[in-house]
Amino acid sequence: MLPATFCHLKGLPGGGEGKLWESGILTWAHYERCPAPPLSLKKAEQVRAQLQASQRALEELNAAYFLERLPARAFPRIYPHFKGRIAYLDIETTGLDAYSEITTIALYDGRAVQTFVNGVNLDDFADAIGSFSLVVTYNGSRFDLPFIRRKSNLPMDMAHLDIARTLRSQGFSGGLKLCERLLGIRRQVPEAINGLEAVHLWYLHRSGDATALSKLLAYNTQDVLSLELLLIKSYNTSMRRYPLFKPLSLPKQPRIVWPD
Repeated sequence: MLPATFCHLKGLPGGGEGKLWESGILTWAHYERCPAPPLSLKKAEQVRAQLQASQRALEELNAAYFLERLPARAFPRIYPHFKGRIAYLDIETTGLDAYSEITTIALYDGRAVQTFVNGVNLDDFADAIGSFSLVVTYNGSRFDLPFIRRKSNLPMDMAHLDIARTLRSQGFSGGLKLCERLLGIRRQVPEAINGLEAVHLWYLHRSGDATALSKLLAYNTQDVLSLELLLIKSYNTSMRRYPLFKPLSLPKQPRIVWPD
Protein backbone atom coordinates (compact mmCIF):
# COMPACT_ATOMS: atom_id res chain seq x y z
CA MET A 1 0.00 0.00 0.00
CA LEU A 2 1.11 3.56 -0.55
CA PRO A 3 1.51 4.65 3.11
CA ALA A 4 4.15 1.92 3.43
CA THR A 5 5.97 3.09 0.28
CA PHE A 6 9.17 5.11 0.27
CA CYS A 7 10.71 4.15 -3.10
CA HIS A 8 9.10 7.16 -4.83
CA LEU A 9 11.11 9.65 -2.80
CA LYS A 10 13.94 11.68 -4.30
CA GLY A 11 17.19 11.68 -2.37
CA LEU A 12 16.62 8.36 -0.65
CA PRO A 13 19.68 6.12 -1.15
CA GLY A 14 19.38 2.94 -3.21
CA GLY A 15 17.66 0.30 -1.13
CA GLY A 16 16.54 3.05 1.23
CA GLU A 17 12.98 1.79 1.44
CA GLY A 18 14.12 -1.62 2.67
CA LYS A 19 16.48 -0.03 5.18
CA LEU A 20 13.66 2.09 6.60
CA TRP A 21 11.47 -1.00 6.91
CA GLU A 22 14.30 -2.89 8.63
CA SER A 23 14.71 -0.03 11.10
CA GLY A 24 11.05 -0.31 12.08
CA ILE A 25 9.79 2.60 9.99
CA LEU A 26 7.00 0.76 8.18
CA THR A 27 4.70 3.64 7.24
CA TRP A 28 4.70 7.37 6.64
CA ALA A 29 3.16 7.82 10.08
CA HIS A 30 6.04 5.89 11.64
CA TYR A 31 8.48 8.21 9.90
CA GLU A 32 6.69 11.30 11.21
CA ARG A 33 6.92 9.97 14.77
CA CYS A 34 10.55 8.86 14.47
CA PRO A 35 12.84 11.37 16.23
CA ALA A 36 15.97 10.21 14.39
CA PRO A 37 15.43 8.46 11.02
CA PRO A 38 18.51 6.59 9.72
CA LEU A 39 19.35 9.42 7.30
CA SER A 40 21.41 12.57 7.36
CA LEU A 41 19.59 15.56 8.84
CA LYS A 42 19.24 17.20 5.41
CA LYS A 43 17.90 14.06 3.72
CA ALA A 44 15.60 13.35 6.65
CA GLU A 45 13.95 16.74 6.20
CA GLN A 46 13.72 16.31 2.42
CA VAL A 47 11.99 12.98 2.92
CA ARG A 48 9.63 14.45 5.52
CA ALA A 49 8.52 17.19 3.12
CA GLN A 50 7.95 14.70 0.30
CA LEU A 51 5.94 12.43 2.57
CA GLN A 52 3.69 15.32 3.51
CA ALA A 53 3.13 16.01 -0.20
CA SER A 54 2.49 12.31 -0.74
CA GLN A 55 -0.12 12.27 2.00
CA ARG A 56 -1.93 15.18 0.35
CA ALA A 57 -1.82 13.43 -3.02
CA LEU A 58 -3.25 10.27 -1.49
CA GLU A 59 -6.06 12.17 0.21
CA GLU A 60 -6.86 13.77 -3.15
CA LEU A 61 -6.69 10.35 -4.87
CA ASN A 62 -4.12 11.76 -7.28
CA ALA A 63 -2.90 8.60 -9.03
CA ALA A 64 -0.76 10.55 -11.50
CA TYR A 65 1.35 11.96 -8.66
CA PHE A 66 2.47 8.46 -7.67
CA LEU A 67 2.78 7.01 -11.18
CA GLU A 68 5.12 9.88 -12.08
CA ARG A 69 7.38 9.12 -9.11
CA LEU A 70 7.23 5.38 -8.47
CA PRO A 71 9.54 2.95 -10.26
CA ALA A 72 7.57 0.78 -12.68
CA ARG A 73 7.93 -2.29 -10.44
CA ALA A 74 5.98 -0.48 -7.72
CA PHE A 75 3.15 0.98 -9.84
CA PRO A 76 0.65 -1.62 -8.56
CA ARG A 77 0.91 -0.28 -5.02
CA ILE A 78 -1.73 2.28 -5.93
CA TYR A 79 -4.25 -0.50 -6.61
CA PRO A 80 -5.86 -0.82 -3.13
CA HIS A 81 -6.50 2.92 -3.00
CA PHE A 82 -8.16 3.14 -6.42
CA LYS A 83 -10.09 -0.12 -6.46
CA GLY A 84 -13.51 0.69 -7.89
CA ARG A 85 -12.15 3.72 -9.75
CA ILE A 86 -10.04 1.70 -12.19
CA ALA A 87 -10.96 1.09 -15.82
CA TYR A 88 -9.27 -2.00 -17.23
CA LEU A 89 -9.16 -1.20 -20.94
CA ASP A 90 -8.44 -3.12 -24.14
CA ILE A 91 -9.25 -2.39 -27.77
CA GLU A 92 -9.45 -4.49 -30.93
CA THR A 93 -8.74 -3.03 -34.35
CA THR A 94 -8.66 -3.95 -38.01
CA GLY A 95 -4.88 -3.63 -38.05
CA LEU A 96 -1.92 -1.56 -36.90
CA ASP A 97 -1.52 1.08 -39.60
CA ALA A 98 -2.94 4.61 -39.74
CA TYR A 99 -5.90 3.47 -41.84
CA SER A 100 -7.04 0.81 -39.40
CA GLU A 101 -10.17 1.28 -37.32
CA ILE A 102 -11.23 0.39 -33.80
CA THR A 103 -13.63 -2.55 -33.97
CA THR A 104 -14.47 -3.14 -30.30
CA ILE A 105 -13.51 -1.80 -26.87
CA ALA A 106 -13.88 -3.64 -23.58
CA LEU A 107 -14.00 -1.75 -20.29
CA TYR A 108 -14.02 -3.49 -16.90
CA ASP A 109 -14.44 -1.78 -13.52
CA GLY A 110 -13.82 -4.78 -11.28
CA ARG A 111 -17.50 -5.68 -11.23
CA ALA A 112 -18.97 -5.62 -14.72
CA VAL A 113 -17.73 -5.41 -18.29
CA GLN A 114 -18.97 -2.87 -20.81
CA THR A 115 -18.33 -3.43 -24.51
CA PHE A 116 -18.46 -0.93 -27.35
CA VAL A 117 -18.81 -1.93 -30.99
CA ASN A 118 -18.00 0.07 -34.12
CA GLY A 119 -21.24 0.95 -35.89
CA VAL A 120 -23.34 0.17 -32.81
CA ASN A 121 -22.36 2.09 -29.66
CA LEU A 122 -18.70 3.04 -30.01
CA ASP A 123 -19.54 6.72 -29.44
CA ASP A 124 -20.78 5.84 -25.93
CA PHE A 125 -17.23 5.01 -24.89
CA ALA A 126 -16.39 8.69 -24.34
CA ASP A 127 -18.95 9.06 -21.55
CA ALA A 128 -18.10 5.70 -20.01
CA ILE A 129 -14.36 6.29 -19.71
CA GLY A 130 -14.86 9.76 -18.23
CA SER A 131 -16.05 8.38 -14.90
CA PHE A 132 -12.75 6.68 -14.00
CA SER A 133 -9.68 8.02 -12.17
CA LEU A 134 -7.21 5.47 -13.50
CA VAL A 135 -6.85 3.38 -16.66
CA VAL A 136 -4.96 0.07 -16.69
CA THR A 137 -3.80 -1.48 -19.97
CA TYR A 138 -1.29 -3.95 -21.32
CA ASN A 139 1.09 -2.07 -23.62
CA GLY A 140 -1.51 0.69 -23.87
CA SER A 141 1.14 3.42 -23.83
CA ARG A 142 2.23 2.29 -27.28
CA PHE A 143 -1.01 1.01 -28.72
CA ASP A 144 -4.44 1.39 -27.11
CA LEU A 145 -4.31 4.97 -25.88
CA PRO A 146 -2.58 6.52 -28.94
CA PHE A 147 -4.99 4.61 -31.18
CA ILE A 148 -8.02 5.92 -29.28
CA ARG A 149 -6.68 9.47 -29.34
CA ARG A 150 -6.05 9.28 -33.08
CA LYS A 151 -9.40 7.80 -33.99
CA SER A 152 -11.74 9.53 -31.55
CA ASN A 153 -9.98 12.77 -30.58
CA LEU A 154 -10.49 11.86 -26.92
CA PRO A 155 -7.56 13.22 -24.85
CA MET A 156 -7.34 10.05 -22.68
CA ASP A 157 -5.37 12.17 -20.21
CA MET A 158 -6.38 10.39 -17.02
CA ALA A 159 -3.74 8.57 -14.98
CA HIS A 160 -2.55 5.48 -16.81
CA LEU A 161 -0.85 2.33 -15.51
CA ASP A 162 0.66 0.18 -18.26
CA ILE A 163 1.00 -3.18 -16.55
CA ALA A 164 3.37 -4.40 -19.27
CA ARG A 165 6.02 -1.98 -17.95
CA THR A 166 5.55 -3.25 -14.42
CA LEU A 167 5.75 -6.90 -15.42
CA ARG A 168 8.94 -6.33 -17.43
CA SER A 169 10.52 -4.63 -14.43
CA GLN A 170 9.54 -7.64 -12.29
CA GLY A 171 11.08 -10.12 -14.73
CA PHE A 172 8.01 -11.11 -16.76
CA SER A 173 8.46 -10.11 -20.39
CA GLY A 174 6.57 -11.02 -23.54
CA GLY A 175 3.00 -10.66 -24.70
CA LEU A 176 -0.12 -10.69 -22.55
CA LYS A 177 -0.76 -14.41 -22.95
CA LEU A 178 2.81 -15.36 -22.05
CA CYS A 179 2.68 -13.25 -18.89
CA GLU A 180 -0.63 -14.88 -18.00
CA ARG A 181 0.93 -18.32 -18.30
CA LEU A 182 4.02 -17.32 -16.32
CA LEU A 183 1.81 -16.05 -13.52
CA GLY A 184 -0.61 -18.97 -13.55
CA ILE A 185 -3.63 -17.20 -15.05
CA ARG A 186 -5.98 -19.42 -17.04
CA ARG A 187 -8.12 -17.96 -19.81
CA GLN A 188 -11.83 -18.58 -20.13
CA VAL A 189 -11.64 -18.33 -23.93
CA PRO A 190 -9.69 -20.62 -26.30
CA GLU A 191 -5.94 -20.02 -26.22
CA ALA A 192 -5.79 -20.18 -30.02
CA ILE A 193 -7.67 -16.90 -30.40
CA ASN A 194 -5.17 -14.08 -30.95
CA GLY A 195 -5.02 -10.58 -32.41
CA LEU A 196 -4.93 -11.80 -35.99
CA GLU A 197 -7.93 -14.03 -35.40
CA ALA A 198 -9.73 -11.06 -33.79
CA VAL A 199 -9.39 -9.14 -37.07
CA HIS A 200 -10.72 -12.16 -38.95
CA LEU A 201 -13.70 -12.41 -36.57
CA TRP A 202 -14.56 -8.78 -37.22
CA TYR A 203 -14.71 -9.28 -40.95
CA LEU A 204 -16.73 -12.47 -40.50
CA HIS A 205 -19.17 -10.43 -38.42
CA ARG A 206 -19.39 -7.78 -41.11
CA SER A 207 -20.14 -10.47 -43.70
CA GLY A 208 -23.03 -11.81 -41.65
CA ASP A 209 -21.57 -14.55 -39.42
CA ALA A 210 -24.01 -14.81 -36.51
CA THR A 211 -21.49 -15.78 -33.82
CA ALA A 212 -18.34 -13.93 -34.90
CA LEU A 213 -19.08 -10.74 -32.95
CA SER A 214 -19.87 -12.70 -29.78
CA LYS A 215 -16.52 -14.47 -30.06
CA LEU A 216 -14.69 -11.21 -30.67
CA LEU A 217 -16.30 -9.57 -27.65
CA ALA A 218 -15.54 -12.62 -25.50
CA TYR A 219 -11.87 -12.39 -26.53
CA ASN A 220 -11.81 -8.65 -25.86
CA THR A 221 -13.47 -9.21 -22.48
CA GLN A 222 -10.92 -11.87 -21.51
CA ASP A 223 -8.11 -9.38 -21.98
CA VAL A 224 -9.57 -6.83 -19.54
CA LEU A 225 -10.34 -9.50 -16.95
CA SER A 226 -6.73 -10.67 -17.20
CA LEU A 227 -5.51 -7.12 -16.57
CA GLU A 228 -7.09 -7.10 -13.12
CA LEU A 229 -5.48 -10.44 -12.22
CA LEU A 230 -2.08 -9.33 -13.50
CA LEU A 231 -2.31 -6.11 -11.50
CA ILE A 232 -3.08 -7.97 -8.27
CA LYS A 233 -0.33 -10.54 -8.82
CA SER A 234 2.19 -7.81 -9.59
CA TYR A 235 1.05 -5.93 -6.46
CA ASN A 236 1.84 -9.00 -4.39
CA THR A 237 5.27 -9.22 -6.02
CA SER A 238 5.92 -5.56 -5.31
CA MET A 239 5.06 -5.80 -1.62
CA ARG A 240 6.40 -9.25 -0.73
CA ARG A 241 9.43 -7.90 1.17
CA TYR A 242 7.30 -5.66 3.37
CA PRO A 243 7.47 -7.01 6.94
CA LEU A 244 3.68 -6.89 7.44
CA PHE A 245 2.84 -8.04 3.93
CA LYS A 246 -0.41 -9.91 3.41
CA PRO A 247 -0.97 -11.02 -0.21
CA LEU A 248 -4.17 -9.98 -1.91
CA SER A 249 -6.35 -12.84 -3.08
CA LEU A 250 -7.71 -12.96 -6.60
CA PRO A 251 -11.33 -11.83 -6.95
CA LYS A 252 -14.21 -13.74 -8.45
CA GLN A 253 -14.69 -12.40 -11.98
CA PRO A 254 -17.57 -12.39 -14.46
CA ARG A 255 -18.01 -15.60 -16.40
CA ILE A 256 -17.36 -15.42 -20.14
CA VAL A 257 -19.67 -17.42 -22.37
CA TRP A 258 -17.89 -18.70 -25.48
CA PRO A 259 -20.42 -19.32 -28.27
CA ASP A 260 -20.43 -22.72 -29.99
